Order: sequence, then C-alpha cells, then structure tokens
Amino acid sequence: MADVTDIIRKRYLTLLGNNPPFFTNKDYTIGQFAADLGTNRSYASRFVNKELGMTFSTLLNKLRLAHFIKLKSERPNATIGELAKECGFNNAFSFRRCFKAEYGKTPSEYMKERFVKKEGE
Repeated sequence: MADVTDIIRKRYLTLLGNNPPFFTNKDYTIGQFAADLGTNRSYASRFVNKELGMTFSTLLNKLRLAHFIKLKSERPNATIGELAKECGFNNAFSFRRCFKAEYGKTPSEYMKERFVKKEGE
C-alpha cells in the first residue's frame, strides 16, 4: 500500500495542474488545501512543512510569485498590479514585500532586467 505522504504528493502535483491554479484565490486556506488534497489540515500542514520545507503561507507566496513571472512573460503589457492581483495577492504592498524578499529586487527592477533587452543585444 502506498505511503500517505506519497498519496498526498501525487494529489499535490495534480492540484498544481488545475486551471485556474488554486493559489490564485486570495482567500485560500490550509483547510481548503487539505480538502483539495483529500486529507485533513494536520496531514496537509505536515506535508508542506516536512516535504516542501516551508510554511503554507510561504508556499502560496512562492507559487504566486512564479505564476506572476509566467504571466508577465506571456502578457508583457499588463501592469504589475493587475497581474499581482490575478495571482492571488491581496494588495500591491504585500506583493512587493514578498517579491523583494524572494528575488532581492523590486518587481520593476526584476522585470527590466529580465524582459527589457539592453542596447546592443
């Protein structure tokens, strides 16, 4: 019989493929996450903490930031604020704080470096 952690891991990977992604819901909770995984809050929290090595809120923020970068590359003319909200951030301040903590740059600095070609390229 499969280990509970293996079952949860498979369900998590399936959940990541959902459209729209679960983490874009700004009000998404560990309880909803547990229900989506078909388990209880304790198992869901333990999975995130031990298997993924972070807290649930950190997981949501990392997934949202990665989704933001993906969307920005697909829709370069969309504003940072529009995309941040679409990714599940409650407000621009929390988005910028998370972004700078994760990437060491403001979203604007990161986007300029990543998406704007420098002269001579």
